[in-house]
Amino acid sequence: MQSKRLFQVFSIVLVLVMLLSACTPAATQATGVAKKFTIGAVLFGRDSFFENIQKGMNMAAQDAGVDLLVNIHDHDIAKETTFIEDYIARKVDAIVITPESVDASVAAIKQAYDAGIKVVCFNTCINKTDAAKYISAFYETDQASLGKQTGEYLADWLAKNMAGKEVNVGILNCDLYEACKQRGDGFRKALTDKGVKWTEVGNQQAFMPDTGSSVGESMLTANPKINVLWSENEGGTVGEVISVRTMNLLGKVFVFGTDISPQLAQFLSADDNILQAVTGQNPREMGQDAVKAAVSILKGEKVDSYTVVPNAFFSREDKAAIDQYVKDYGTPVPEPTLVATATP
Repeated sequence: MQSKRLFQVFSIVLVLVMLLSACTPAATQATGVAKKFTIGAVLFGRDSFFENIQKGMNMAAQDAGVDLLVNIHDHDIAKETTFIEDYIARKVDAIVITPESVDASVAAIKQAYDAGIKVVCFNTCINKTDAAKYISAFYETDQASLGKQTGEYLADWLAKNMAGKEVNVGILNCDLYEACKQRGDGFRKALTDKGVKWTEVGNQQAFMPDTGSSVGESMLTANPKINVLWSENEGGTVGEVISVRTMNLLGKVFVFGTDISPQLAQFLSADDNILQAVTGQNPREMGQDAVKAAVSILKGEKVDSYTVVPNAFFSREDKAAIDQYVKDYGTPVPEPTLVATATP
């Protein structure tokens, strides 16, 4: 009788164990602990845009409880390859990357894919043919819209502030990058579509603040009729504002630009009335989305293969938006779970 009762108890316990085992995810049955993913990030810049990309990644990694490795190669394709190979050796679960080249970056990314690593692009990606093979998701800004949105605002601003006056525009470009060319095309198209009569009297490459200011001064000196400056990126926009200040052309030359940063927000709020408006990207959101997508993919969840991250527009007319940006981007963000820099 007693042995029969013991057998019944044993049978009940066995059934309960089997039920619990069936409800336990496969990834946890071996150890009883859910796998902690490791994600490797590859960035190619160190400006405020990429700083906020990384902050967004850090926030998403902490929220998801994953380890994040971060490397920055400063536009060196050889270092990019080394970092990817290092991640493969470390057996990371996913890589989030803004590839340096649409073609030259493919080989290393293919290596990661062949090693079973999920790859997510942000900001830039490889060519469409190879991306369809090796990339799980891509998050980027509509680059043409960055220029177009500022161009549309400029057209309306000119109608209010310079009606009947000759409009001569000087541009600082970063056209060695395809994204910058798209911004320039969007800017010009917006002015044309709005019926603005304007002349592009200067266009030179300068996308860092120091070169932007010196090239801006040279352009203004060579073309004294310029009354509007526009830049395709943050560094050029900063340089243009500085050049107008240095040459004491306040009230004569007005600046419109691309991207947003605490410094540009300060320029928009300054009493000198030089910088009028910028169309910015959402780097922190882009960084968060890229890491979130990687985690979802690793969990077997479906994500969109392509997503456009919306722009953020700022003008000195909308002080509330500028103040909100400063408040949001001035808030400390958590450090990543793990940051490691591989040595080439």
